[in-house]
Amino acid sequence: MRRTLALLVCLLALLTQAFPARKLIGLDSLVLTRLFNYQDVHSPDIKGYSTNVYTKLFHQTHRRNFSLWTVPTMYTIAKGRRTFMSEQYNRFTFNDFGQFENHRQVYYTTIPRNRSTMNVIVEYLMPTFYRTTIYRDHILSPFNRDNRVFYRYVIDRVSDRQARLRFRPRFVNNTQLVRGQALVEIATGRLEQVELEGEFDMIHFRTRTMMGTDSIRAFLPRITQLYGEFKFAGNHITTNIESIFDCPITLPDSIDIEGDEQLIDSLRPVPLSDEERFVYASYKRRNDAYTESPDSSEVAETSAAPAVADATETPVQEDLQSPPSHHNYWKEIGWDLIGENLLRSLRVENDNGYVKLSPILNPQYISYSHRKGFSYKMKMGARYNFSPKVSVEVNPSVGYNFKLHEFYWTVPLYFVYNPRLDGRFQLTWGNDNRIGNAGVLDEIKQEHGDIPELADKQLDIFDDQYMRFSHNIAPLRWLNVEAGLVYHRRKSLNASEMERFGKPTIYRSFAPSVELKFRPWQKGPVLSVDYERGIKGSDANIAYERWEADLSLKHKMRRLQTLNLRMGGGFYTNRNKNYFLDFSNFRDDNLPEGWDDDWTGSFQLLSSELYNASDYYVRGNISYESPLLAVSMVPILGRYVERERIYLSTLNTSRTALYSELGYSFTSRYFSMGFFASFDRTRFQETGCKFTFELFRRW
Repeated sequence: MRRTLALLVCLLALLTQAFPARKLIGLDSLVLTRLFNYQDVHSPDIKGYSTNVYTKLFHQTHRRNFSLWTVPTMYTIAKGRRTFMSEQYNRFTFNDFGQFENHRQVYYTTIPRNRSTMNVIVEYLMPTFYRTTIYRDHILSPFNRDNRVFYRYVIDRVSDRQARLRFRPRFVNNTQLVRGQALVEIATGRLEQVELEGEFDMIHFRTRTMMGTDSIRAFLPRITQLYGEFKFAGNHITTNIESIFDCPITLPDSIDIEGDEQLIDSLRPVPLSDEERFVYASYKRRNDAYTESPDSSEVAETSAAPAVADATETPVQEDLQSPPSHHNYWKEIGWDLIGENLLRSLRVENDNGYVKLSPILNPQYISYSHRKGFSYKMKMGARYNFSPKVSVEVNPSVGYNFKLHEFYWTVPLYFVYNPRLDGRFQLTWGNDNRIGNAGVLDEIKQEHGDIPELADKQLDIFDDQYMRFSHNIAPLRWLNVEAGLVYHRRKSLNASEMERFGKPTIYRSFAPSVELKFRPWQKGPVLSVDYERGIKGSDANIAYERWEADLSLKHKMRRLQTLNLRMGGGFYTNRNKNYFLDFSNFRDDNLPEGWDDDWTGSFQLLSSELYNASDYYVRGNISYESPLLAVSMVPILGRYVERERIYLSTLNTSRTALYSELGYSFTSRYFSMGFFASFDRTRFQETGCKFTFELFRRW
């Protein structure tokens, strides 16, 4: 009995030493509390802080096919060699943690014509661990108190000074969550080293970040190492990146140099690896071969070198031993123009302004809705700065709806003269949705009786072109005033039938308008009041008066959650018998964009005819957005869901006593999709969906 009791006491003592439960619980609470409070206690003012950053990138292509040409920035490595090196020396200037301007001063690469590739991965070199998100607007940080509900933590004591914090997703693996470990200073809660693993926007990444030690540097990386893996449609590319911050050499701001090997050698703070030197040697050898004659001994030796058995396994050897191909510079320039602009925005800028063009084939501008079918649009823009305060800007956009066979365009021209007060003149020319005029049919029926075939002749449908001139000014922080003139020219789709019944084929309206926007609180709701009054004249033949009010709120919550609220109403007065009901805040969006457009303030299943069929409306819209809501909690499927939304919208007009819509949508790396159901009072009407591409949206 005594032996048994002694054995139990020894086992209990061993278990207590191996698993000091009370101490671990106390250590967990202490370390997490200090970690979560670290930014609040120690956060300095970082605005204006600058640092020199050296970065080297090693790209390796394991598998590729023709689809790689369709990926933005990846066309540069879609053919030819399979390994590339790049080095750059940058100047980072911070406005806030996570907000900085990156001025690239020196760039040296083996990618043809000094191009770059997979640019999106560079943002993983500047993490903000203490904020809600680690990288801009994605990846919920496990080191932020608000995100604690999404993670499980295990803490081990490494020494009297350090603790190791291990973390993983609490519920399911999701693209907004990461797993890994960190070394934490016990006395302060300061992060010393962080290792992460996650997957977001087609890239699987593993990072190791060594943080600074004091003041501002404690919140910024000292060294960042990253391994990124990209797999898409059979392509497989890996990237190794290392960034060194606070490099001692500061270059003049005017420096912008590409292709200078000696300069990058003098700036490099760490030596190259054997593999990296091998890629450079291959690159220089091939370039030397291009400049020599085809009969030179070096080219002959290179051509006679034995072929590599498997180029995928040893791409560096292939680079060194394969013979150079003929250089067709005109073809390369042509591929540059196509590759740069086919799926990527074009932007050329300098101190005087810029010119920009959306991609020729932009998946994000392809949208589908149950009611309107497929639509596509393109955007352009240009700006010229006369001075720091005076500029002129034009931002045309064009689009086409394939189901309705309608072409849309708008050309807004801005003259900005006082940016501080948002002082600007604006001239806009464009076309709107086709609009109805029920008064025309009523007049024909009164004069000619009820003719059955009138319903198929579209006599009440008109094309609408408009021109608007306005002036905007914000005299007070909480008040914005916009006043102007608007002219509409509405032409019948069936002019011959209109003439047959003796009716005008074109209706014109001219109206002064004014809009007041009130925003008493910086993060509070915005109230707008619109007034427009049509005036009859020699050319204008429509008189009307329109009032509208709109209240909207976009409330940013914790953990990337957002609450969107919108309510408003409008009505027409002083109307004659021929008028067009055309509201500003209650209209059919002919060319919507992606996830971040006004899905939250639109009716997805409402018939387009009902927007212009009532002389009043009252509407309300509410939506709630969260990165982890419902589908994101489903194993496997939830891994790819970035954000989710739920919707409730209601409407009252003279044609719809109480119309409402319920909806749910989610966005992923590939697409956004929403599902909606409509109700007339409590009676179910129909269901529908909306779809937009999101593939490579951030690329």
